[in-house]
Amino acid sequence: MWYHAIGHYGSKKRYWWHRKRDDLIQDVLVPFVSKQVRRLSREGIPSLFNFGAADYITIVKTAEKLTPKTRPVPSELHDSNFVEKHCATNDFLKEMALLTSSPRARSLLEQAMSPLKKQIFVIMKFGDDLLDSAYEGVIKPLGKEFGLAVQRVDEIQDSGNITQQILESISSSAFILADLTGERPNCYYEAGFAHALGKEIIFSVKKGDDIHFDLAAYRFITWKTEADYRKQLRERLESLNAKGGR
Repeated sequence: MWYHAIGHYGSKKRYWWHRKRDDLIQDVLVPFVSKQVRRLSREGIPSLFNFGAADYITIVKTAEKLTPKTRPVPSELHDSNFVEKHCATNDFLKEMALLTSSPRARSLLEQAMSPLKKQIFVIMKFGDDLLDSAYEGVIKPLGKEFGLAVQRVDEIQDSGNITQQILESISSSAFILADLTGERPNCYYEAGFAHALGKEIIFSVKKGDDIHFDLAAYRFITWKTEADYRKQLRERLESLNAKGGR
């Protein structure tokens, strides 16, 4: 089977055709879900495409390859009747689903496509008195103030692979707060995973700690005291709330 996709953004469309299922997932669906900017070719010219600008994507499936005639894009994909007849968006999503109801067994992509929890998932070093105090005294109360649940991996009350639980929680949460105080490699890895999914990330770090060069350009809450942290975090949450968040 061959898969094709039509991305609709405003009055314009973008087409992909003659893809295998896994290729379409990697090249189209993942960037669309995570609102990425990808390098593509437009009329032979290297260009960038913002998947976040796409309103929706239609998937078409055919048994045979489509043959472009007078246009670079197969004419069938411009034919609304053909597209409706061969539309496979729902079937495509069903094929991706696993035959199990276990949340842990579901793919991270499937979770990212599901409605997001009104939740802040917190990435930070724990077992540190200073950070634990900021988590309990600043982050959790502010989350409650803004109607958001707050979760850290050490609060997940079930057995299982901790790394998998973290990735699942990042995928399903509307917001991520990554406090990189202490320069823990696992925290940078988790923040990178959230970034790849296009998550709304609030970065923070204790004043005096270094920020790795690859994140130095991002806006950080640099805090010295809990009162300072509370003020800046409230401002950031008010800003996200004003623009509607995710």
